Amino acid sequence: MDTQKDRLSQLSDSVINSSKNTLCGELRPLFRGVSDFPHKETEEEKVFTDGNYFYYSPKFILTKFKDDKNSVNRLFLHSLFHCIFLHIFKVDFKNRELWDLACDICVEKTINDCNLNCTFNEKLDFQNQLIKKLSGHIKNFTAENVYYYLCHAPLSKEEFSDFKSAFYGDCHDIWYKNRGFSKTDENEDVTEVEARSIYKYADERAGDYRDNKKQVKSDSVKSRTEKTEEDWREITKRIIRDAETTPSVFGTSSGFDTLTLKAITRDKYDYSEFLKKFIQLNEQLEINNDEFDYIYYTYGLNLYGNVPLIEPLEYSENTKLQRLIIAIDTSGSVYGEPVKKFIEKTYNILKTTDFFKKDCEIHIVQCDCKIQSVDIIHSQKELEEYINSINLKGFGGTDFRPVFDYAEEILNSDRNKTFNGVIYFTDGDGIYPEKAPEYKNVFVINDNGFDKSKMPVWATPIYMDIDDILK
Repeated sequence: MDTQKDRLSQLSDSVINSSKNTLCGELRPLFRGVSDFPHKETEEEKVFTDGNYFYYSPKFILTKFKDDKNSVNRLFLHSLFHCIFLHIFKVDFKNRELWDLACDICVEKTINDCNLNCTFNEKLDFQNQLIKKLSGHIKNFTAENVYYYLCHAPLSKEEFSDFKSAFYGDCHDIWYKNRGFSKTDENEDVTEVEARSIYKYADERAGDYRDNKKQVKSDSVKSRTEKTEEDWREITKRIIRDAETTPSVFGTSSGFDTLTLKAITRDKYDYSEFLKKFIQLNEQLEINNDEFDYIYYTYGLNLYGNVPLIEPLEYSENTKLQRLIIAIDTSGSVYGEPVKKFIEKTYNILKTTDFFKKDCEIHIVQCDCKIQSVDIIHSQKELEEYINSINLKGFGGTDFRPVFDYAEEILNSDRNKTFNGVIYFTDGDGIYPEKAPEYKNVFVINDNGFDKSKMPVWATPIYMDIDDILK
């Protein structure tokens, strides 16, 4: 005879299987993600994930289900998106409360954008009102972008409370397990009559998921008990492939967007190594008289007639004035601390090269839809002073053309001086020049959600997560 505890366990298991089945039917691209995300009971009165399992308390799940049948669908999808977006692996942020909130805003907005009937809840209108307040400042709602905006424009206590109550889904304490955080939640009990009613509904919905799950090949990257960040990257890549290869069978929702997922799985570049190659000195095809030994040269001519023992070196290191443009997109989506840290990071890399050992000019250009300021730096000291006193100007729309017009003027002002090119720090979204410039250029993209197809073929993008910039 089943005990009350066993019956609640069976009942909650059926409810979650029902949710999985519903989500797979409504949002087919996530079928593999759902299949790779098993659920497991815990005695803690909450739901949470460590990337291996969706942990839940039967009593908590049944209470939520009793109040709103869509709530478990949303809770499961909320935790799954935390894994897909790799939030659970990014816990080295200074303000834990803001990071937790940013992650919750990101996944809840993603759920809303999917426009699923099975995830509708009473908080939807309130969430949309709060998201609208942020939309004027954040183009792409990645957790990193939301976090750094909230750091830049802090919420009041009342606002923070509103946002937390609107977007909270699961407990994140396990993400910080090694840091000693812990919390508990209180939940209502489920009566026997309510349990029988729930079980009948949930068991009918769970059958299809159990049958469909058998069709999924056992091709998990690793054991489900030891998923790593790389494992979830691979799962996300499979979701993208499924979404793009057979879009006609992906259910009724049109809100599923793979753009941010592609950014998550995108290969990262080593900005340090790239910058060193970008500004490296080119060899000049000219006689290098300083390194030529005339003794051996003339001795060969005397001994063998017109045959020298050595030939003069046909190249020398470029000692011309080195000029570099660092352009900052100040269009409102690029602001504050990331800009300062990017210039500081660039400066620290340049220090490891011979750049400052030669005569140099660094033109730091702030531009939104027009050039707002130009500061010309000639030394390490001047650049350090600029970083410490930087004052951003602009915050309008984004037009890259004024900077490239300015670069053209610099290039043509003196062709005998070396022009290293343009490094443009931006979110990538703006008006590009129609023609490719004749000098090197790179766009350092600091926005995870940027679509590369918007860029002209000649533009070179380097993608950097905003948290990488700030390290």
